[in-house]
Amino acid sequence: MLKNLLLDYLGKAKLKYSIYIKDLNTKDLCCINENEIVPSASIIKLYIMGAVLELASKKNIDLNQRISITKEEKVPFSIISLLDDNSYTINDLIMLMIIQSDNTATNKLIDIIGIKSINEFSEKSGFKNTTLQRKMMDFSSRIDGKENLTNVCDVAIFLEMIYRGELINKDFSEFTVNFLKEQLDNSMMRINLPDELIIAHKTGDLEYLKHDAGIVYTSSKDYIFIMFTWDAVSDNYARNIIGNISKITYDYFMSGGKYHENH
Repeated sequence: MLKNLLLDYLGKAKLKYSIYIKDLNTKDLCCINENEIVPSASIIKLYIMGAVLELASKKNIDLNQRISITKEEKVPFSIISLLDDNSYTINDLIMLMIIQSDNTATNKLIDIIGIKSINEFSEKSGFKNTTLQRKMMDFSSRIDGKENLTNVCDVAIFLEMIYRGELINKDFSEFTVNFLKEQLDNSMMRINLPDELIIAHKTGDLEYLKHDAGIVYTSSKDYIFIMFTWDAVSDNYARNIIGNISKITYDYFMSGGKYHENH
């Protein structure tokens, strides 16, 4: 079984981890430590995007509305901070938040719709282990114990909803999938996979904590792959572990492996 293959590989792993893998054709599951709730890093941006799009679906905000960003609002790990432009559409901000994981774009979107509305979206959508408590790069709040949290089960629900056209509606689900397909950080789950493979995914990156979560589209089946890692001995070690687990999973599916596990 796939789970045994993964556990054998991870037997002496120098990190903590949780895994959620689902065959979207058969709905078979392979889960390990799936109930662990951990710092989300940039995975939280999936839920922020969802909340913004829900408001857009109700015509409460316009994705084409232009938003000004001041110098004071610019934060590190942001392409916006390096550009002279100070005006972006909400659609631009979503794109930058997702494909480049831009923190200035993320914080501006949080300002526009509010932390409360994002958490309300997560709660009513069934992401019961997910909470946004602070903006990106707000280290003082993090020291005070305010952390953004999620787990692999919530991310799996989100990914399956967009895959099946059930997040808000079919059009917004497709919108979300298309942005995730343009992800620029390919240093983890797809690093050892074929270049031509289509993957719609989002990464999370903090010191000693690395996450990657996405939908993998293959010629024979589509599947969800999510791996969260934390307390790793190094960042590159964690990235390599995710890459190798992703490759084991891909090879297993491509070889026609079948498994049935109860979760």
